[in-house]
Amino acid sequence: MKISVIIPTLNEELHIEKTLQSVIKQERDYELYVVDGGSTDNTIAIAKRYACVINSKHGRAVQMNTGARLCTGDVLLFLHADTQLPDNAFRELRKRMKDDTVAGGSFYIAFDADNFILRGVSFITRFNFRLFHFGDQGIFVRGDVFQSLSGYKEIPIMEDYDFYKRLRGQGKVILIRMPVVSSARRFIRKGVLRQLLINKFVVLAYWAGVDIRTIKRFYDDKR
Repeated sequence: MKISVIIPTLNEELHIEKTLQSVIKQERDYELYVVDGGSTDNTIAIAKRYACVINSKHGRAVQMNTGARLCTGDVLLFLHADTQLPDNAFRELRKRMKDDTVAGGSFYIAFDADNFILRGVSFITRFNFRLFHFGDQGIFVRGDVFQSLSGYKEIPIMEDYDFYKRLRGQGKVILIRMPVVSSARRFIRKGVLRQLLINKFVVLAYWAGVDIRTIKRFYDDKR
């Protein structure tokens, strides 16, 4: 089972290398694409040491769709540039995807900062609740299912949440109880509680049908 890894980037020189290193130590067979949205730092130079680098228009959804169009894998795995895979992630992923009724899923998340609130967030993501699955958990999907869904909606925010919601209509959506490790930099920069409240406000606004452009005004996606 071939796995295609797609990582969208924009000025991620401080984090991308660790993420790529977490991928290349996995079991083969896989392909690895970094889809860059116009970095002005050393992101591209670093990424070229490990992956095929593709230039794209900026926008996480646009970048992920651009990368996916080049993929030949049976399963697509979308990683954030600051999210590291656990050891043996591909082995577990392949084992779980042997079930033909599984359309896709995600891992649970841990953070690279020792904070009791973030430990609580991590604990919640160990459960397959509808409200707690986002792109920094490492979303994976069968290639044919991704095509049938026409990929990610190219919207400025909540593209991962929207995709995961639509994915549930295609078959089983599973949670692999292994942690990807994501940077806590946004929480540290904004304040952990404040950022958590912003995140929940964004989700509730989305569920309430607030215009996506209005939601984006309240959310700084600088990482």
